Amino acid sequence: MADVYTVVYTLVGILLSLPALLVALNLLLPNLTGRVHIRLSQTPGRSFFLGIPITAAFLLWIAITLNVNNGVVKGMGFIGALVGMGLGTLGAAGMSRLLGERLQRISGPTSELSGLVRGALVYEFACLFPIVGWFLFVPLVGIMVMGAAVFALLGWLPRPAIANQATAVSQQQASG
Repeated sequence: MADVYTVVYTLVGILLSLPALLVALNLLLPNLTGRVHIRLSQTPGRSFFLGIPITAAFLLWIAITLNVNNGVVKGMGFIGALVGMGLGTLGAAGMSRLLGERLQRISGPTSELSGLVRGALVYEFACLFPIVGWFLFVPLVGIMVMGAAVFALLGWLPRPAIANQATAVSQQQASG
């Protein structure tokens, strides 16, 4: 019975701490999570396609290094896994900010903190949904947030849509 309690309370603790971690990242690194949020809201496709090779590289690195019987190489695999999880968590913080912002549009104005918490909870519960959440939502969104996190760390923001539209209009006027 003690083993069951250990597992149950460990899971409850993790479920309570993930939204807190995502909110804390948004509060401690607002510029970085803001860049992730911008990437996810404006260029989710580009984030996904950048996330594919990034995620594949991390998974390949971890698989190769953890299957070697050398402590130093296994340590490098552990460090690679830690960096990959950090990127994923940073991207998840940006995703929770995006979800919170969209929830505020639907439900009416609330505090920004309330939006962050609700966005983090929606993200967490979507990941926990059996079958669809585990095997469809988590891999697709996980790849997308990895790409958005790399874009954010590199400081690459999408071009402003207004500037692109103004350029297109001026080109049409010049040619027409």
